[in-house]
Amino acid sequence: MAKLLFLQNIEYEFLGPMYISAAVKGRHACELALGGRPEDFYGVMDSFRPDVIAFSIMTGSHRWARETAKALKARYRALSLFGGAHPTFFPEFIEEEGVDVICRGEGEDAVLDLLDALDAGGDISGIANLHVKTGGVITRNPVRTLRADLDEYPFPDRTLYRALGAGADRSVRNVITSRGCPFHCTFCFEDSIRDLYRDKGRHVRVRSAAKVIEELRELKKQGEVKTVYFCDDVFGLDKRWLYGFLEEYRREIGLDFLCLARADIMSASPDYARRLRDAGCRSVFFGIETGSEALRNKVLKKGIKDADIYKAAAMLHEAGLPFRTYNIVGLPDETLEDAFGTIRMNVRIKADYPWCSIFSPYPRTALTVYAQERGYLDKDFSPDSISGSFFIDSQLRMPGIRRIENLHKFFQTAVLWPWTLPLVKLLIKLPPNPLFKLWFGAVYFYIFLKSEKRSFFRTCVFALKNYGHLLKK
Repeated sequence: MAKLLFLQNIEYEFLGPMYISAAVKGRHACELALGGRPEDFYGVMDSFRPDVIAFSIMTGSHRWARETAKALKARYRALSLFGGAHPTFFPEFIEEEGVDVICRGEGEDAVLDLLDALDAGGDISGIANLHVKTGGVITRNPVRTLRADLDEYPFPDRTLYRALGAGADRSVRNVITSRGCPFHCTFCFEDSIRDLYRDKGRHVRVRSAAKVIEELRELKKQGEVKTVYFCDDVFGLDKRWLYGFLEEYRREIGLDFLCLARADIMSASPDYARRLRDAGCRSVFFGIETGSEALRNKVLKKGIKDADIYKAAAMLHEAGLPFRTYNIVGLPDETLEDAFGTIRMNVRIKADYPWCSIFSPYPRTALTVYAQERGYLDKDFSPDSISGSFFIDSQLRMPGIRRIENLHKFFQTAVLWPWTLPLVKLLIKLPPNPLFKLWFGAVYFYIFLKSEKRSFFRTCVFALKNYGHLLKK
């Protein structure tokens, strides 16, 4: 039996590690440990003695993972494995010191094959989806064909996160009903993952409603969950599937739920919002990105008209469903007036929970390439250049960008309390300062609590443990 240990520095339940844990636990041991510094993991490394230490990482968190692995490998013999978005889209990460194996794309079968090979004392260099470094020699394997039937995967192993302890907020639990997104937004890696799996199976796949209900029954039996968060890229793309699922969900599960949607999909179906509400939906999240239709569709390739947004918002209000909007300021080609236009759109639709980030240029996305071509960003911009947070500052060189950064700190304020807009227009002329960040943090915290139905006390603890660094920058 081989032993796999996930290491994580944020106290949050991620579905990726849970799905991999479920896939391997029939034949191997899998645990998770939380910490910030390498020495925080010495105890579990000594007691569990893993064969593999694993990191599921986004671009940005790769720096912490890389340095942690490097430090632990100087003390222990465990193989280091990295999966998630960063190694998938930046496979050259395998060349970094401290990195032994990366997994590109879906990892359940690849990690099981890796542990099987280690357990048998066999060769690990030829496993599909993996890039493997052995004695300085790197073997780069192609990805395997996607599983057509998601029902074949076991339910995510939620016991993996017992490391969070008794104080963790388990009242809201993440569930996914599909994998893949059919849209082509330029700020996203979705086109890249489609290219990675070209001719390797259908990209967008949906679980059967029966299997999702079965998972939810098991989750409900645990007794802690009060709200389900369906975190698909877009929940219920197939309306026939969705409406049948919602009927069964209402009968069999009966918990409140949250979901991600698209304005054009909602606006095209007169009873979409009502059906969500009747099944137990308590909030819908959807992306506006920018109030400029030209930017949204010509630069971001979102494919959503202003009319779609206004109609969807009206339908949600009519159904009595509060909603969260996702917005971005500091986009390539955006002016300060465009950013104010995004605020005005959110005010007009009476967004209950406006969310806003500053554009973070992830290398190799179409939007980052566009920013480089326009001269807003250096051609050699790399993953290590990415800011630690998309709530702090912009890395683009554009006219008015410092005022746009400041406007971001008051975006939610101006939407929730439009009477503050004249004051906001004056404040953004001042130099960026810690007070702006503190105010943003307070309003963001309030909206997060309201939109996700979280425990106040437990969310406070979570914020202090995981996001205190934002106030130090």
